[in-house]
Amino acid sequence: MSMKPYLKPALHLLLIALLGLLAYSNSFHVPFFLDDDSSIINNGVIKDLSRFLGGDGYAYNPRRFLGYLTVALNYRFGGLDVTGYHVFNLAVHIGTAWLVYTLAAMTLRTPFFTEAAPEPERDATPSAMMPLFAALIFVAHPVQTQAVTYIIQRLAALATLFFVLSLVCYAKARLLQEAKGKALGWKPVSLYLLSLAAAGCAMKTKEIAFTLPFVIALYEFLFFRMSFAKKLLVLAPMALMAVIVPLGVLSSGRSMGSLLSDVSALTRVDTDVSRLDYLFTQFPVIATYLRLFFLPVNQNLEYDFPVYHSFVNLPVLLSFLLLLALFLLSLFLLGRSSKGERRLRLISFGILWFFITLSVESSIIPITDVIYEHRVYLPSVGAFIALAAAASLLFRRLPAFASIAAAAVVILALAGTTFARNQVWGSEVSLWSDAVGKAPNKARAHYNLALALDKGNRTSEALPHALEAARLAPSEPYAYNLIGSIMGKMGRIEQAAAALTEAVRLAPQVPAPHVNLGDIYAKAGQTERALEQYQIALQLNPSDAD
Repeated sequence: MSMKPYLKPALHLLLIALLGLLAYSNSFHVPFFLDDDSSIINNGVIKDLSRFLGGDGYAYNPRRFLGYLTVALNYRFGGLDVTGYHVFNLAVHIGTAWLVYTLAAMTLRTPFFTEAAPEPERDATPSAMMPLFAALIFVAHPVQTQAVTYIIQRLAALATLFFVLSLVCYAKARLLQEAKGKALGWKPVSLYLLSLAAAGCAMKTKEIAFTLPFVIALYEFLFFRMSFAKKLLVLAPMALMAVIVPLGVLSSGRSMGSLLSDVSALTRVDTDVSRLDYLFTQFPVIATYLRLFFLPVNQNLEYDFPVYHSFVNLPVLLSFLLLLALFLLSLFLLGRSSKGERRLRLISFGILWFFITLSVESSIIPITDVIYEHRVYLPSVGAFIALAAAASLLFRRLPAFASIAAAAVVILALAGTTFARNQVWGSEVSLWSDAVGKAPNKARAHYNLALALDKGNRTSEALPHALEAARLAPSEPYAYNLIGSIMGKMGRIEQAAAALTEAVRLAPQVPAPHVNLGDIYAKAGQTERALEQYQIALQLNPSDAD
């Protein structure tokens, strides 16, 4: 049976979009979480578009200006209705999947592949379907849910879209240049300029885009033919783009680790992790990311992941050996690709992409939270292209129908798992209950579950989790503040005052415990003591009208 009717790009793009819509069809009413509060709900800058565009938006966060611009536009047209935010996030996700498809298909047309001998007819279908398989894995895989469903993590997804767009424009420009020989027409130049513009957009969305010039250089050297000097000349403008992120970090006056942190101070349990300890910890973290690619079970917003302090810890050592073996495999496949099967180079490229793009958040830059699933969104592009290329080699001896059926089973299973994961994201209570169940010793998971239950007026259920959060993190003030608030609602005035007094002692510069303690004193008829707490809170936050 001829497979040509199934190889049309337009049909492929439609299939990618439909699968994305199916997998995320239950995500459009997922509420705001964690940093959505400070970045969207209580962010006055994004609530006035003219003010945002007038300079306040850039001043608020110049390093991620474009990401927050999309948030400001969402607010302008939909306020705090979460539907519009989720529609945008899903559109970015599907758009990126389309670009993954385009990049994989375009790579098969680079000189490295076109100069090779044509494949036998029986082998042609898996190779031709490889770009589609890569894009379908990308759009359907449940490891992407955190970057897509958690609204403010659109910064990772949007940066990835611009990142891949930049590489696609670069590849297209080089293909046109190769077709024209030495002549350099206006189309290649325009596409090259568009590639630079997309790179700038990526770097003004999230710092992970710093790795883009390195990936483009890798792509150029692996798939195009040109003298070394000319390659350097072509790559020079893109290399200069790499200074955008370091300049942004230097001008902020803050460390890279704090800028990359994924949650606000309100819900963060601070830890002092050295660069070396962070590096040791990242070996098993990266191994966990790889495990999620192949076995996406036990996903969690709040992993209880230990910080390792020695290289000879067994999880660190074994993970390092695994990653070293994977890196050496990429080099081995790179060498073999010149002599035999060309798709081995695509696998090698995908593995190297994974390591390069993960280096910003999983190397020696200490970030308070050592693991988050959305950090693997950009690295997954290379990983899934590599997986699709490997699958096309494994399926090459199968009949076309059998290979497509096997791929369909995998894709539908991934989409179903994504749908189920989005069910967990459906409410604050369900998400944090899931997190507490999988990480019962994490204070922040208990704190956020208590907060969610308290919002739903389920105070008797909330109190045990607030108490557990205080027990697990006794030096953090926020659990005590919540305990005091809950006990005040329950009429346990003395215990509420004691908890809030402890919160004030731990965080005297935070207004909320002072306000809540003032409320408790007011309920007890101690108006002078209440007024004293209100005045302190007002000094700390003079703009608080309440």
